[in-house]
Amino acid sequence: MKWPLNNGLLLAFLLALCAASFAAVNPNLEIYNYSLSEFPAMPGHTVTLTFHIRDTEWATCADLTNLQLITSYPLSVQGMDTKYLGSICESDGTNGTVSFDIPIDSLAQAGTYPVTVITNYQKQFDRFSNTNTFNVRVSGAPSLSASVASSNPTDIYPGDQAAVTVTFQNSGSGRVESASARMYAPQGIEVKWAGSEQALGEIPARGSASAVFNLEALKGTAPGTYKLTLALDYADENNASGSQTFTFDMPVKAKAEFTPSAPAGTVLNADEDKEITVAVKNTGSQEARKLKVRIQPIFPFSTDGTVRYIDSLMPGEEKGLTYLVHVDKEATAGEQVAGMLFDFQDPQGREFTDSQDFTLDVKTKTLMEQLMDYWYLAVLAVAVIVLVVLRWIFKFVAGALKEGEKKG
Repeated sequence: MKWPLNNGLLLAFLLALCAASFAAVNPNLEIYNYSLSEFPAMPGHTVTLTFHIRDTEWATCADLTNLQLITSYPLSVQGMDTKYLGSICESDGTNGTVSFDIPIDSLAQAGTYPVTVITNYQKQFDRFSNTNTFNVRVSGAPSLSASVASSNPTDIYPGDQAAVTVTFQNSGSGRVESASARMYAPQGIEVKWAGSEQALGEIPARGSASAVFNLEALKGTAPGTYKLTLALDYADENNASGSQTFTFDMPVKAKAEFTPSAPAGTVLNADEDKEITVAVKNTGSQEARKLKVRIQPIFPFSTDGTVRYIDSLMPGEEKGLTYLVHVDKEATAGEQVAGMLFDFQDPQGREFTDSQDFTLDVKTKTLMEQLMDYWYLAVLAVAVIVLVVLRWIFKFVAGALKEGEKKG
């Protein structure tokens, strides 16, 4: 009869031991999964970071569970940085899910940033804490702008060439790669083809790059403001293609321009000096003052350096100027290019120098005309011949007279 009693006591002891052992098991919470609402995260966006928690110990419960999130720039926590979940028990399959909204600063640089998660919980009077670190990847996004940094010269007039420096500023958080810029201009403005497209290469985040474009305001271009278009093509740091278009104003100022011309029917002979009248017309958009005009020595033409003066020449006005022009003897027949140089002032007293070509008709002499140039040699030759003949005649006559006297 004692054995059954002993068995009962043993069973009770075993049950008590099991209860004590279960009571001695502590909960162990782990974050077994997490997710990010945007990957990679972009500067200026707010992303949601979600954690899933469970107890890995059987038949235990973690009470008063809370998660605390610790971030650093450029990440922050929107709202409270601690979330409370209550009890999490493995035996009944209770898991915890908690989310945090994380704003990313708009000036954030591309990179990977740590987020620290502290899990706090307790069992009865015992407190526990786990620490985990997760990484949030921020992908940079370029933000590009363009501006004219300089223009040489600053004031642009018809006929001028200018070197325009454009600076591209990347104020975003992502770099730009393989960037190239092409400039387009309206009628009247010409982009020199050799430099119409410029390779910029990489533009780092918060960095800049510059390109120089050579432009020309063609002669005859009306004064005003002209729109230049600049197309920028590039790839971002994720190899995604991008493009942007920028526009700039290019002011062209008023200026006097000149068109010289010789009257119809003006012909110059090779190897000849001839006085001609050249009509000079102001075809520009502004008055020219204190105008000094001279013919530029361009083969086959040359002058004695004469400079003609005009006090004022209004737009559309024309005046005739007279010059003595020499044509080289080696000149070719036909229309030949001559040039004129102009020094003048605008109404504000600014000084300018300009040049403009025009044509003069050149005629070469025929053989007869060339021979006629040596008429004096022919006269001299005839005179010599006549003199020789006369001397012979006189000598002959004198000899005959002497013979007659002897016979008489």
